[in-house]
Amino acid sequence: LRQATEARQKLPLHYRDLKETTSQRTVRPLGCFFWGQVWTLAAWCEARQDFRSFRVDRIDAMVVLDERVRDEPGRSLADLMRRLASDGVD
Repeated sequence: LRQATEARQKLPLHYRDLKETTSQRTVRPLGCFFWGQVWTLAAWCEARQDFRSFRVDRIDAMVVLDERVRDEPGRSLADLMRRLASDGVD
């Protein structure tokens, strides 16, 4: 995940949420973060057209695509951080 984030490569994921519902998403990885007990992947989700966090331990499968992520306004880690700050999330 870190290598794909640093290389700015898209990731198709097979993901299982807390209710055990599975989904397939293609994401633009923005960063990996550790929250005391779990790692999460912050990403721009192409299916939802919004930022999402994915628990790394709930990713069942992934593939690193050769396709590189282009800079697009509103879809960067800086944009996510600004949104979190404006929502009052520290």
